[in-house]
Formats: sequence, structure tokens, C-alpha cells
Amino acid sequence: MFLAVTGKTLGLRQLYVNTLITVFEWGATLHNPDDGSNSSVIEEELQPIIRKPRRTSSSSDLGIIHRQKSDVIDAKLHETGVPDSKQTTVSVLVDDTLDFITAGMEAVIEDQVTNRFSAAQLPSWNLLSRTKYSFHYFNWQLTLLWIAGFMFRYYVLVPCRIALFGIAICLMIASTSIIGFVPHAKTRKWLNRRCMLMCMRIYSRAFSSVIRFHDRHNRAMKGGICVANHTSPIDVMVLSCDNCYAMIGQKQGGFLGFLQDTLSRSEHHIWFERGESGDRKQVVNRMREHVNDENKLPIIIFPEGTCINNTSVMMFKKGSFEIGSTIYPIAVKYDTRLTDAFWNSSAQSYGRYLWSMMTSWAIICDVWYLPAMTRRDNEDSITFAKRVKREIAKKGGLIDLEWDGALKRERVSSKLVTLQQKLYFERLARTTTLNSMLEENKGDILSIMQGITEEERNELLKQIDEQDDEDEMIRKISSLKPKFRIGDADDDHIKSD
Repeated sequence: MFLAVTGKTLGLRQLYVNTLITVFEWGATLHNPDDGSNSSVIEEELQPIIRKPRRTSSSSDLGIIHRQKSDVIDAKLHETGVPDSKQTTVSVLVDDTLDFITAGMEAVIEDQVTNRFSAAQLPSWNLLSRTKYSFHYFNWQLTLLWIAGFMFRYYVLVPCRIALFGIAICLMIASTSIIGFVPHAKTRKWLNRRCMLMCMRIYSRAFSSVIRFHDRHNRAMKGGICVANHTSPIDVMVLSCDNCYAMIGQKQGGFLGFLQDTLSRSEHHIWFERGESGDRKQVVNRMREHVNDENKLPIIIFPEGTCINNTSVMMFKKGSFEIGSTIYPIAVKYDTRLTDAFWNSSAQSYGRYLWSMMTSWAIICDVWYLPAMTRRDNEDSITFAKRVKREIAKKGGLIDLEWDGALKRERVSSKLVTLQQKLYFERLARTTTLNSMLEENKGDILSIMQGITEEERNELLKQIDEQDDEDEMIRKISSLKPKFRIGDADDDHIKSD
């Protein structure tokens, strides 16, 4: 407990992790004396566990296929350059159609979105019973190693971890109950900070966590909004081992809801119901008041809105980027060699998730505090959110995706479809002669409106819906040109001259 209060460590957890890596290295060299060919198979299976996983830079690194055309289409939609010579619209459409068809087939096999909502498949077995293999036989030596690891985790680690977890729970309940009655605000804040750091550090020890914090000088200390990528509820525990935060999130039930109520006794946290629109307005107002008060703790927000499997960063909701002009980004990256910290809330309860973490080897995590980012002049909240997300993905070695994490439970919204259509129209307008065609249509509209009678103009207005956009109006008016015989009127005028 003393070490948890001071933030110091004896280095036992790091020694434990290093010992595990050494054991895995030794296991990779094991082979059956009767068949020397097995050694290469074992080493091939265990070597990815020994190596530190490389950073991911493209969507194809983790998938079962190489999504070449999907990446090509994505690059085309987001490029901003204008070619020296524009192609015809038909030639570009034909070329892009082939890419769209191939990208569609790639998405049917494996898309970029849905596999982010389930645990990332490890390339090899790390001697746990819930990864790629429940149990995979190589030889008797590795079998004994697996049995020894199973006994060590369940009969040595688990009892110690449960004891530490129970101590942390009791301390949190007792301290928050007492601190909530302290009348002096500064004293209450000072006590809450010390107690929360102590409890969260004990929690982390209950999972044998090894957390490395980088660039700590960029931490938010007073007020402000901190945003981070989201993998599981223990993200809060990881970040709170180094700093205290006011939390905002959806109201939960069960044990997680109990923890929310416990935390709210000593500090101002914001919990909301996702489906209530009136609750959203209150949340925005409370967040704005919180940010403007420098005496309050910085708010930690996970703008993705759901847990992602730590291979990518998905779309950040714009709400938190509309309130404050300064954002403190945080990148969180878990090392999956010894355990996978991702929580699939659709498949397992929070209690079952905690049990899987307690029966794992250890949690290894890196946290990077990025420099504060300020909203630029004439930059809207959506663009600002994308810029922050891009920096977090780059620092954490994650894939930057534009898709909404709400797709985990909802169908693709019409807004996303419209956005893709808009991006493709902008590509056509930028790279083809489509713009000049639209200008010609606008000229035709002007000639139509100038050459028709008042009766014909009234008839034309009946055909146009007030909700039509500019392009739709152009198409409707152009289609009515033969009916009003504008071309014939021009020819008669030329002949009379």
C-alpha cells in the first residue's frame, strides 16, 4: 500500500514479465528428440510471442487478405490534388467501377469494420486457454510447460490478485464515503487525489500490470479535456495510475454501475443515458461548466463511444471537440503478447471480463501523452476531431479508420452513405470534365428562365420541390427544356434576323 501511495515499485512485476518472456524463449527452442523437424514448427508458433509486435500501418497487416483495391478506393476518395489534364467522366467511371467491384468482394471476405469489434486473433499460442488454440500439442515438454503455467496462474496468481482487488474495493468504498463529507473543497480535492491514485495503483497490481508512461510533461493538470482511444473499461484504471480525472460515460448496471456510484461520492463525474436526447443537452452543459472551472479535474473522454480491439482508432464523436478549444490527446497501446485487454461487451459481461484478466499472465501497456492541440481558425469540430484522431493513431501505431464505432450495434446510417457519395462526386468534379458540364447546364437554365412565358414559369415551379438541392433542380429544369421548345425559339429568332 505504501508503494501504491508513493507511486514507487520494487520492480517485481517487470521481473515477472521478463521471466515469462525468458520462459517463452526457452519454450521456442523445445523439440522432440525423436523428430527434429518439430523444432522449426514450435519456433514458428512461439516466435511472434517472443518478439515485440511491430506497429501496424495498413489495414492489410492484420487481416486474412490483402485489401489492395479497398486501399486504392480510399486513397482516391481522400486525395485533394488536381490533375494537369482532366479525363472524360465515362473513362473515370469505368476505371473506378472495376475497383469498386473488387473492393466490394474484398469487403465480403473481410471488411475493415466488423473485425474491430471482436478480439484480434493472435498469430500464435501464448500458453493461455482462450487464444488461438485451447490446447495445442507439440511435445511432452511444452505440454508440461502449459500445465505448470495453468497451475501457477490459477493457484498462485489468482488468489493473490483477488486479495489485492478486494483490498482496493474496500479502500475505495471507505475513502470515497469519508471524503464526500469533508466540507473544505481544497482538502477534499487533495484527499481524493491521493486516495484515487492509491486505489487505482492497487487495482493495477491485481492484474500484474506493467504500465509505461511517456512524455509525462504533456499531462493535463488543471481542467481541460483529455481524449484517448478506447479498448476496455480498464483504460480508466491504466490512466488513473498516473493522474486523476473526472470521468464521463454511459450509466452501467451491475458491478460497473456500483463502481460509478462509488466514484461519484467524492468527485464530480458525469454519467448519462445514451438513448435520451434531453440527457445529452444536460451532459453538454455540465461538461462546458466543468471545463470552464480550473479548480476541477481534467475530464477523460473516449470519443469512439465503444470499445475497439486496439488495432485501430475509429471515428471520434464531435461533441467533446465543440466544448473546448484545447484538447489533450492520449494514445493507449496494449501489448498482446501476454494477454488481450479488449472487452467485447456484446459477448461477455464485465464480471467475466475481469475474471479473464485475472487469469491472464499480465497486462502490458504503453501510454503516450501528446502535446496539447488547439482548434484552428475556421476549423470545424469534425475536422478538429479527425486531426486529433490521426495523431493518436500515428503515435500508438494504430490504423486510422473513418468508420463510426456505433456500427457495432447499429446499421449503416444514411449520413455515412451520403458522405461516401459526396466524396466520390468531389473526386469526379476534381478529375473529370463533370464541372464544365454542370456549368453548361446552369447556362441552359438561365436561357430557359429568360425565354419562357409567365404561364410556363408557373408550370415549371410546380415540378420543383423546395427540398431539392441545386443539382436536382438543374436536372429537372434541363429535362423540361424540350417541352418549352427553347431551342426552336432561338432558331426562329436567328432566321428572322
